[in-house]
Amino acid sequence: MKPLSIIVSAIVAISMISSSVQADRRIFGYTYPYQTLPKGTLELEHYLDMGFNTWDDPNTPAEEDDWTQVKWKHQIEFEYGITDHLDFGFYNVFSKKPYGNLDYDGFKLRSRYRFAEQDEHFLDPALYLEVGYFGDEVKLEEMLILAKRLGKIEIAFNGKLEQKYQIDDDDWEFEFLPLLGIGYHFNHNFALSLEYYGKLKVENGEIEYFVNYLGPALSVTGGSFYWTLAVQPQLGTRDSLAAFQVRSLFGAIF
Repeated sequence: MKPLSIIVSAIVAISMISSSVQADRRIFGYTYPYQTLPKGTLELEHYLDMGFNTWDDPNTPAEEDDWTQVKWKHQIEFEYGITDHLDFGFYNVFSKKPYGNLDYDGFKLRSRYRFAEQDEHFLDPALYLEVGYFGDEVKLEEMLILAKRLGKIEIAFNGKLEQKYQIDDDDWEFEFLPLLGIGYHFNHNFALSLEYYGKLKVENGEIEYFVNYLGPALSVTGGSFYWTLAVQPQLGTRDSLAAFQVRSLFGAIF
């Protein structure tokens, strides 16, 4: 079955399921929402990330049409609501080539805390902290989340800092990622959004690059689960980074 047929079938199937889920629904692919899981709620999320690096290169037509050149990254997260304002997540991270072996990369632990109920302040604030271990690399992440809901319009901004420590090389890398999503809920089951993703990388005290992505995200929900698909082309021509980044995000609440 072709990828487009799979996507259309998933949208139809999920849309036919009775709607009941709202907590922690992610209508953006990369930008985190303000809302946390309710106390005692368990959620399972699956991330599939793909980066396409050769689509715009006319000198490599064979690679452009070959999906086996794409590296897939899988993240499986178990998320739990400790209180109504604090949740905790545990990730297992895998990578693979299509039709290749699934390799275990490492794990991540994260927590998110929201300071108030929705609309108590002009912007709804939350904090996010994460630590990850990947064998030869330790990763730290801190993020400020600011969100606003205006009727059917949902807006979220993330100001994210990442620090990566290469154990073998005794070397630190720093990244700043501004993320912004603006979405519209057509109804309970269907939302569309536009999302910006930026990344500023600093290594050895010097700026290595600043890259920008911008693209749409589609989100559908039904029953106790949701699915979001984001596709973002790079706003530039940096060959060392993906020309397109794609994320599929599936969540189920128990």
